[in-house]
Amino acid sequence: MLLNEFDVKIYERGLKAEGKAEGKAESIIELLEDVGDISASLRYTIMSQTDLGVLSRLHKLAAKTPSIEAFEKAIDFDQTK
Repeated sequence: MLLNEFDVKIYERGLKAEGKAEGKAESIIELLEDVGDISASLRYTIMSQTDLGVLSRLHKLAAKTPSIEAFEKAIDFDQTK
C-alpha cells in the first residue's frame, strides 16, 4: 500500500510540473505573437521544452524582445535544423 501511495505522489508531482511547463510555454507563445508570426518549428521548440528554468529564461527574453528574429537570434534558433 505504501508503494502505491508513493507512486501516486510522484505521478501527481510529474503532472503538476508538466502543467506548469505547458502553461509557461503558452505564455511565451502569447508574448511572441504580439511581436510577429511564429514559425511552426519555433512554436514546437518552445512547446516541447519541459525544463522550467529554461522556460523562465525564454519567458523573460520574450517579454523584452522587439521581434521574432531578435528572439531567435538570442536563443540561437536555427530553422534549418
